Amino acid sequence: MNIDVSTVPFRVTLFGYRGSIKNGIVHTSAKPLMDKMWKEVQDRRIKTAGINHWVYLPDSMIFTGIELKEPTTTDVGTLETLGVSLDRYVRYLHVGPYSTLGAIWRQLMEELEQRGEKPQYPHLEIYEHWNADEAKCETTILIGLA
Repeated sequence: MNIDVSTVPFRVTLFGYRGSIKNGIVHTSAKPLMDKMWKEVQDRRIKTAGINHWVYLPDSMIFTGIELKEPTTTDVGTLETLGVSLDRYVRYLHVGPYSTLGAIWRQLMEELEQRGEKPQYPHLEIYEHWNADEAKCETTILIGLA
């Protein structure tokens, strides 16, 4: 697995919803949050970058959010704000079905352990624009490091 540690600061302000990961099942916990977020975005006609971010937080929490195109002039309704800041992290681009992300995460964490790296929250999945061909779906994974 080809992973590199980056020290180029990553900063993003996201708007969305936070919830707990129930029974360790990420998708069934995060998808309703994401659907609620997109409903609020569509109902308010909020202009976004159109890219979903799932942010893994301590204590089995997850935040699903998006970047806004005009955040300072937008009424965001009930959307919460989350600032994400990483100074040292792994960036990995996964190309393939979303259903394989669990295995990819396990491989990445095993590789980091073998290298003696210490992951620390937050971690992110950044879902690039949808592709009907699952083999071409792109997800950027960022894993915060101590």
